[in-house]
Amino acid sequence: MYILTRIIIPALLALMLVACDSSDDPAQETESAAAPEAGIDVAKWQQQGRDDFDKAASDWQAALAGLEQSPGDAQLKTLRESLAGWYQAFTMQALLLNARACQLDQHATLSRMDTWPLYPGYIDAMPEWPESGLISDPYLEMDGKTLRLQHGATDEAEASLGFAAMFVVLNGTGDTAKALSFFQGEENQAARRLSYLKLAGEQIIRDYRVLMSEAPLSDSDLDCALSKMLREHQKLKESADNENELVIPATVRQTLGNNLLVSLQNVPESVVQAWNDARPGILDTLAASKKDGWQVIEAWQEGDRSTPEA
Repeated sequence: MYILTRIIIPALLALMLVACDSSDDPAQETESAAAPEAGIDVAKWQQQGRDDFDKAASDWQAALAGLEQSPGDAQLKTLRESLAGWYQAFTMQALLLNARACQLDQHATLSRMDTWPLYPGYIDAMPEWPESGLISDPYLEMDGKTLRLQHGATDEAEASLGFAAMFVVLNGTGDTAKALSFFQGEENQAARRLSYLKLAGEQIIRDYRVLMSEAPLSDSDLDCALSKMLREHQKLKESADNENELVIPATVRQTLGNNLLVSLQNVPESVVQAWNDARPGILDTLAASKKDGWQVIEAWQEGDRSTPEA
C-alpha cells in the first residue's frame, strides 16, 4: 500500500500541473481585456465637446436659478441666451453624438434630446389654445418620470422633452417672445413653467451622459452618423412651420441648419484621416463641402466615391 501511494500521489500532482499549464492563463485574459480596442480614437475630441457642453449646461442652470430668485427682463434675456448657447454646444457635436447613438443603439435617447417638428400646444399654452399643454394641466404631476412618459405618448411630435420643447416653453412660437409674466408670480402657471424648464434641462444632461463612452468609434459608426445627419438636413430643408400644426422653433431651425454642416467640417483631422483610411474620399469630400455645401456630401454618400475637388 505504501508503495502504491508513493506512485499515485506524484502521478496525480503531475496531471494537475499539466491541466494548469493547458488552461487559459488568467494574466493573459486580463491583458487581453485591458488591451485597447481597435477603432478610431475620439477621446480628445469627445472630451473637448463634453467640456463645452457641461459649461453651457452650467450656465443655463445658473441663469434659471437667477430668474427664479430675481425675476426680471434682464434675467429672462440671460436665460434665453444661455439656452441658445447650450443648443449651440449640442449641435456642434452632431457627428460625434450621432455616431455614439449608432454605436450604442441609443437613437431614441438622442432624438429625445431634440425632437422636432413638434406640436407646441402639447407642452404649453398657445394663444390659439390658451389652456392647452402639459404645463397647464394641474392634475398632471410635474416631475421627470411624468415628462418621460408623456414624451411621444401617441405621436412622435408630442414632445414633452428636448431642446425644441424648451424653446417653445421659453420663447413661444410667435414673433414676440413670451412676456415676463409667464415666469413670475402665480399668473400663467409660472411655477410649473419654471419647474418644467428645470426638469427638462436635467433630462438633457442625463441623456447626454448616456451617449458618452470610452470606446473608440468605427468607420461604420461614422458612416451611420453621416447618413442620419443627411436625413436630418433633408427633413429640415423640406419641412414647413405650421404645416399640420407642427412647428420647428426658430432657434432650432437657424442653429441646426447652420451647425450640421459646420460640425462635419470641424471634425479633428486625426479622426477624419482615420475615417478616410477605411472610407477613401471622405476627407476630400468634407473639404470640398466648404465650397459646395451638402451637395458634394450627398453625392459621395449616394455612391459617387470619386475624389471631389476641394
